[in-house]
Amino acid sequence: MGISCQHVWRDISDYIDEDLGHIQRAALDQHFAECRHCTALLDSMRNVINLYRDKRVLAPPDGFHERLHQRLREETKSSRRSFLAWTLTAAAALPLGLALFSARKLIVPAHDHQSPASGPEPSQVAGAVAISLDQDDKIYHVAGCPHLHGKAKFISADEAIRDGYTPCVYCIGKARSKKNS
Repeated sequence: MGISCQHVWRDISDYIDEDLGHIQRAALDQHFAECRHCTALLDSMRNVINLYRDKRVLAPPDGFHERLHQRLREETKSSRRSFLAWTLTAAAALPLGLALFSARKLIVPAHDHQSPASGPEPSQVAGAVAISLDQDDKIYHVAGCPHLHGKAKFISADEAIRDGYTPCVYCIGKARSKKNS
């Protein structure tokens, strides 16, 4: 034998499709004449190809196409209906969301935020905390806390605690580190 069975297996599809050169085809023809295993493989592959080409073997049952088209029409209608339902729900929810957002602005009073970019006041010293002069709550903040509203007064953390102030929950970690330094 001129070529191996593995070589034949690699090229058998091209052999069946007649996509080989004359020399390579002749080498496979010689191998098929000498090897009954590869000849059986070639015959089996040709049988499978012939079965797939026969429309009677793979013909769908009667009425299949009509049932398929009917099912596709039903699925398309139901998916359009659910898309329409989601669209209408979203369209109805949008004005409600805007109304709630607007109502929140009316209910929650606006605060005069101290801009962190404005920097510390001249009276601020290291270890000091800020208290708001415009609010009645007894909370102290570290400088630059976004929850400090209105005009601020800077005092030492010890003084703030003695006067009954408690640390802001948002900047408590910073306040403690400033107190310890």
